[in-house]
Amino acid sequence: MKKCPECGNPSYDGAPVCGNCGYVFPKSKPVVQKRKSIFEQNPEQIPKEKPKANKPSNEPSVIDIIKEKKLLIGAILLVTLIVICGIFITGSHNNDSSSAIQTGDLVEYSAGNFSFNYPSSWEQVNLTDEDRENAIFFETEDNVTVEHYNVTSEALSLKEINQERIGSAVYNGDSIELLETISINDVNASNVIMESVNGGYVRYVSMLENGELYVFKVTGDSIDSVTSDSINSMINSTVI
Repeated sequence: MKKCPECGNPSYDGAPVCGNCGYVFPKSKPVVQKRKSIFEQNPEQIPKEKPKANKPSNEPSVIDIIKEKKLLIGAILLVTLIVICGIFITGSHNNDSSSAIQTGDLVEYSAGNFSFNYPSSWEQVNLTDEDRENAIFFETEDNVTVEHYNVTSEALSLKEINQERIGSAVYNGDSIELLETISINDVNASNVIMESVNGGYVRYVSMLENGELYVFKVTGDSIDSVTSDSINSMINSTVI
């Protein structure tokens, strides 16, 4: 309710004039309520950004980690290289653990538990055997080639080894001139002489001991050349 300022007569709030004296009430200004935007947020409702934790001073940086990994990889490569070199050095040739000592006119060759003596007039030559990488070669003053090698064998006897060797020789057209069993310093050995299809002679003296096969292969142009005194003396000096 509102009162007329002229006569004091009460009127309702929305009356345009006073019902008693006719006073015209002034129009009231509409009150506009301020609306809040749905996009506005209460400052208290705005989530505060979590403060970033300071990085511990003792935590390694990315550069430090890369450096450590480089050092580790380098150490692994170095160890691998040393192992590979060791395998190559110890396994490439049986001469790596062998020795040759000259006494007078003889040279003692020894490799592990195996040794023999050969004349100092023989020359150790650089030849290769495709099937025996660890073979060593000598050349006598008569141009006879003496090859020695030892390998691990699954054969149970020299007879088994000779049967395979002779079978291969006959298949290639070679002929067997001699096949006998001998003893070299209380070790059983086989002595085989073959005439090859091209006219040369090959002599095999083989010893089998504890799964290891020791072989002398003598190549010459005649039976006399492969059975000379110097070669027989060398063979008979063998010790296992």
